[in-house]
Amino acid sequence: MVAACGKGESKAKTESTAAAAPPSPASATPPGALTKPIGQYSGDEFYALTRQLQYGGGGTHGRRCRGRAGCRGAGARDTTVIQVDGIVGDDSLSAANLPANGAIAVRAVNRGQLADSLYNMRPDTTYENYLIVTPVPNSATATWILEELATTAGARAHRTIARGTLRECTGPGHPYQRGPHADFKTCEQAAQTRTASFGAMLQGGDPPIWFGCAFGCCTTDSGIRG
Repeated sequence: MVAACGKGESKAKTESTAAAAPPSPASATPPGALTKPIGQYSGDEFYALTRQLQYGGGGTHGRRCRGRAGCRGAGARDTTVIQVDGIVGDDSLSAANLPANGAIAVRAVNRGQLADSLYNMRPDTTYENYLIVTPVPNSATATWILEELATTAGARAHRTIARGTLRECTGPGHPYQRGPHADFKTCEQAAQTRTASFGAMLQGGDPPIWFGCAFGCCTTDSGIRG
């Protein structure tokens, strides 16, 4: 089973044309673009933005957990489950063309019973998590944050739970493909010809959030702090 960029476990029917070139940096504003810094959004405003987006091209994955003795060690007995989805129309993001205030690239929801180990996403579906990528001024790089959104009416709020530097995957095995794509992979895993089993991933540590972008795919495997 091929595991190159754009070929994760998709739950949504998406266009998949490796020969298609990504839009130029001057292309239209992506659907997930923020109109102001994330810190200036109220909980209700951020909630409204996320409801304007369409999601797909993702999947549900077992992940390492935290908060219980059974989560620790190579033979961990306990795990949790995270669902990730890409954003329709945001398949061509890169450090060179990101909106000034950033754009949402992935939605993640913890559908298990325990917080995950890598990002500390809470195990309650009233919380949703959004990966926001933002350009670094006067640089060819971008940063990312994982923003937790509490969706309960009357108590909506958001906070940053992890952050780091975006890694744009380059080289063989990372063809650009249209449509939303989201998964958990490193750039190296995305370029492999066979997907790693869940057990193998747990033995080597959980891979980071991965999504389709202008370079074929991008990951959050640099500077994670959760």
